Amino acid sequence: MKKTFTVAAAVAACFALGACGSSDSGDDGGGGSASTGASTTAADTSGMRVAYASALDPNDIADQLGLEKAGAKVDTLTDDSAVVAGLLRDNIDVGNVDFDAAVKARASGVPIKVIGIAQTKPEYVFVSRPEISSFQQLAGKKVGYHAKGSQTDIFVNQLVKQQAPDIYDDVDFLALEESSRRAQAMEARRLDASALEAINLAALKLEGDYHELGTWASLRGDAQDIVGTAWVTTEDKAGSDRAQLVRLLSDLQSGYDEFYTDKQAWLDMAREKVPDVDQALLPEVYESYKRQAMYPRRGTAAMTPEAFSVNEQFFRDLGEWEDEQPDELVDYGILDAGAGVSGR
Repeated sequence: MKKTFTVAAAVAACFALGACGSSDSGDDGGGGSASTGASTTAADTSGMRVAYASALDPNDIADQLGLEKAGAKVDTLTDDSAVVAGLLRDNIDVGNVDFDAAVKARASGVPIKVIGIAQTKPEYVFVSRPEISSFQQLAGKKVGYHAKGSQTDIFVNQLVKQQAPDIYDDVDFLALEESSRRAQAMEARRLDASALEAINLAALKLEGDYHELGTWASLRGDAQDIVGTAWVTTEDKAGSDRAQLVRLLSDLQSGYDEFYTDKQAWLDMAREKVPDVDQALLPEVYESYKRQAMYPRRGTAAMTPEAFSVNEQFFRDLGEWEDEQPDELVDYGILDAGAGVSGR
């Protein structure tokens, strides 16, 4: 999923609602243990409002396995800032956003909490047309990404800058929402290269000798340790509805468990939720996600203070925010309880 976060939009919604500032909910915040202080057995998740920042794609299907179990109502919005604004307006209960977008929102004073990890790493691949087989050949060419400030924006700009700094200023970077549309633009020669999802690269390879020039892991630094997307809610809700949130995160973890053990269940859900995707490509995409361990494993902490520090510094070094951000953004109590982690 490719998304962006617009600070101004979320902060405007925050102040309009009088929601900015610290919460008095009394939750354990960044230093919390796995204990939530409430039983999850009686928590009702039916009808919980969950929103994504863009249309569903194959990388969201493992989530759907758990969200259907929870009886959640799923909506799709336009970007990360729309999800954050929806949380602040109480139009939704839980949102799915890029992890760095959550940190950027908190750095801007927006009172949200990360309560879970959805994708343990960004999915993107940097793909070029058949006639372009190296970064040096991108001089004077058009390179696509989802939207300004999105992880795809960071990905394509930083990768070109690192791999071919002498031609970086000669590359025309263009925003075009949705990976499938960027893949179509590449076929039509309106883009020469782009950040794409695995499903779209697989489709392009059926049409010609398109090149995979790099992945997120190709970035220098601690790129391999960077988290993809996170589950977020407001500080107030994290304090008042902890049992319900833990139950939702537990159901999501059950969905991730099912992903790793039942390929057919994932394929069946994908056919239902993303019917426009070429179904013949899905088995290969599933295997790619499984090889990468794209989703949290039960009993393993998907976010730790050490991992937060690595992620925070990585994006801060890229200029995403100025001051070092504390890990109080993460509610480790809800996160660990939902994932079946104990003894932190």
